[in-house]
Amino acid sequence: MSGLFFNVSTDCGLSDAASVLALNSSVSQGHDELGKSGLVGLHTISDGMTAIAYLVLATTLLYGAQQRPDLPFRGLFWLLGAFLAACGLTHTLAMGTLWFPPSWVSDSVKAVTALLAVFTAFAFVPRLPAVLALLNTAPSEPLHQVLTAESVEGNQAEVNYQQLNAELEGQMERRTAALTQSKQENERLLRQEQTSRAELEVALHNQQDTAERLKIALSAAQMGSWDWRLNDAALHWSPKTMSILGFDQRADEVSYENWRQCVHPADLARVENAIADAQSSHAVFSEEYRVQWPDQSWHWVLAQGRFLSANGQPHQMIGVIQEITEEKQAVLALAASEARFRAVFEQAAVGMARLSPAGLWLQVNNTLCTLLGYAPAELINQPFQQFTEPADLEQDRDYYQQLVAGQIDACRFQKRYRHKDGTPIWTMVTVSTETDEQANLLSFIAVIEDIRELKQTTAELKQRASELERVNSLLAVTNAMVENRNAELDQFAYVTSHDLKAPLRAIANLSAWLEEDLGSNLPAENRQQLTLLRSRVHRMEGLINGLLEYSRVGRREQPVSWVDVRQMLLETIDLISPPESFTVSLPAQMPNLETNQTVLNQVFSNLISNAIKHHDREDGTIEITAVEQAQFIEFTVKDDGPGIAPQYHQKVFTIFQTLKARDELESTGIGLAIVKKMVESAGGRITLESAPGDGSTFRFTWPRSAG
Repeated sequence: MSGLFFNVSTDCGLSDAASVLALNSSVSQGHDELGKSGLVGLHTISDGMTAIAYLVLATTLLYGAQQRPDLPFRGLFWLLGAFLAACGLTHTLAMGTLWFPPSWVSDSVKAVTALLAVFTAFAFVPRLPAVLALLNTAPSEPLHQVLTAESVEGNQAEVNYQQLNAELEGQMERRTAALTQSKQENERLLRQEQTSRAELEVALHNQQDTAERLKIALSAAQMGSWDWRLNDAALHWSPKTMSILGFDQRADEVSYENWRQCVHPADLARVENAIADAQSSHAVFSEEYRVQWPDQSWHWVLAQGRFLSANGQPHQMIGVIQEITEEKQAVLALAASEARFRAVFEQAAVGMARLSPAGLWLQVNNTLCTLLGYAPAELINQPFQQFTEPADLEQDRDYYQQLVAGQIDACRFQKRYRHKDGTPIWTMVTVSTETDEQANLLSFIAVIEDIRELKQTTAELKQRASELERVNSLLAVTNAMVENRNAELDQFAYVTSHDLKAPLRAIANLSAWLEEDLGSNLPAENRQQLTLLRSRVHRMEGLINGLLEYSRVGRREQPVSWVDVRQMLLETIDLISPPESFTVSLPAQMPNLETNQTVLNQVFSNLISNAIKHHDREDGTIEITAVEQAQFIEFTVKDDGPGIAPQYHQKVFTIFQTLKARDELESTGIGLAIVKKMVESAGGRITLESAPGDGSTFRFTWPRSAG
């Protein structure tokens, strides 16, 4: 560029001098030279070609400056282009002075050209060192020679104008060739620049494409990126990194201190040491650590990065980060599970072992070692057959082959191991297989239980079973005898009842007939004795009926049905028909039972009748309640009668026992005994709560279901 500038400047100065000389000559000679057609043609061609060259150079410079906004010293190019354009215009006007005298137009253009020349010189000279440094190359030798020749010729032209005119045609030819060569070189440089620009655009597009693919890959992997510049301690995080670390993505700036504050205190020293090691050794940084989010929750992250160096000194660290909370929790859970398995394995109360597919012990626990009497080192890598009772080897071989072939994946069997002292040990062995995802056998898991006591207990139980079998046979015979005896007893009771009742009825009828026949002739004392006789007959008949009923309790099949207890009690009370002065109260709701209604009805009937019969007043209150329990219903029959002293609470349930003389109160003493036997036969229990003057409360339980 500097060579071109000097070339143009020199040529412009030479042309101006020639123009001035031509002007002076034309003025002094009065245009006498106009007749010399050769000289006129030479001036016209010289000025014309010079003007064209100036204008072409100006156009080229201005076009290049317009197309390259990033061109260094672009203003200087514009100024130089304007100067060359002014020079070309000056030479164009100079051709007209051969026919017309100078005018204000031509002189004004010369003045503008002079000003541009001064400005160009003052603008270029201070920038010459920078231009030379930018070019940093020496001009080509041919061009340098041309410039040198032109410079010399220009100096000579100022001294000898005539010599310049003689050589001007040859100089113009050489200059035209130089300009043509310069134009070709400029075109080559322009093509090279266009090629470089295209390559730069392709490289930039590839870089953008690579960055976009990297962004997509990081997004797909749920990873964020980070950039740490050590000189200013500034951190540049991607939005995903901000999200992973729990920061507000609207934050304008983050720093190393912000990062430190969110790292778990137990992890911070380890991570910073790893960063320092990566910086000093130029190794890859990779660490897992915990960070705390604003909601106080902790999250696991995996950060990986590398330091970038300049002149051997790290100045920047870049990397990626990924949240691994779920994966870390799964790993920790697996580790905890493995720890629990090891604890269970080692501390199990039964023997446990892992065996290889070849049947070698891989791992044994202390219980198994204690059971067999060996140390762990004596069992590891030894075949299990070595410690098996020979008589059980065939059984082991069958199960082992089925497990290896995949026919079964677990089995359970009894076998004997051989203790170190030679004693056989009965065990229960449970074996299962451990396989990989392709169902390939990895190992066997064996649980070995000591069943020596079980074996001994089983033998004893077998002996007891045989004994029980003999006892059962005896019981069967006994039950048959009892059933026969019961049948005989039933027959006896029926016959006895029938045979005893017949004479009693006859006695009662005879006494009635005697009293009727004698009529008024019968003394009052005899009439009273006949009445007493009939009462004794009725008592005897009641005793016979009570004994018959008592003997049948629990020995007869009773039909079972759902019973509405409240409805049953209403019917029972109506059948008893208590005096109007008595009040019998029932709850509004009472449970339903699956039981024998006749038996339950008889229990309530006896208790209600006793409460009325043994009451010490003509009026009274009887309260019946029910409380539901898990498997029973607790019923109570409470009265406000005279009460019973505690010493008689058990006596009242004994057969034939009464608290008053039979002449005072007609009673057989069997009713409560029958009630007690019925309740206990159903599976319940009856008690009495009473004290003199406080009434009596009979409390009994009854199963909710007959099953």
